[in-house]
Amino acid sequence: MYRIKLSVLLSVLFLVGAIGIRAQTEAQIESDEVKRVGSHLNCQCGSCNENLNCMMSAGQCHFCKPARTKIYGMQTSGMSDSAIIASFVMEYGQKIFRPDPNSYFWVIPYVALALGALAMVYAVRRMMGHHPMKPVPASGPPEIDDAEYARYRDAIEKDTDKLD
Repeated sequence: MYRIKLSVLLSVLFLVGAIGIRAQTEAQIESDEVKRVGSHLNCQCGSCNENLNCMMSAGQCHFCKPARTKIYGMQTSGMSDSAIIASFVMEYGQKIFRPDPNSYFWVIPYVALALGALAMVYAVRRMMGHHPMKPVPASGPPEIDDAEYARYRDAIEKDTDKLD
């Protein structure tokens, strides 16, 4: 009887030890490999719009922590990143998938500059008129009416006489 109790006790201790060895630590769940896959999956807790690497409630999100644990288990079993993501998409639907950000963000500042330059050219051309600048023909001084010219000349003469 004593041997049976001892063997049962040793068996239980062995199982607890095996489970303890197999259990994932927090560091393993937070590893870069798990985060790499988690960045492609949306959190499904309903209170955030983050990926599975969210730190809501100090990393204790009711969805993210078990999902990261599942990702770690799949990675240790040898599944590739794309297979893990496909597994989550199969289980939760397309809403869980988070694609990589668009890599054309670098174009936006240049497009904005080009549009600004076009707007400036348009504004300057509109202020200048739609006609390109035409050279004025050299035809001599403008013609002035003799009576008007005489009146100005007399006003100038009177003003210069006062200077002396």
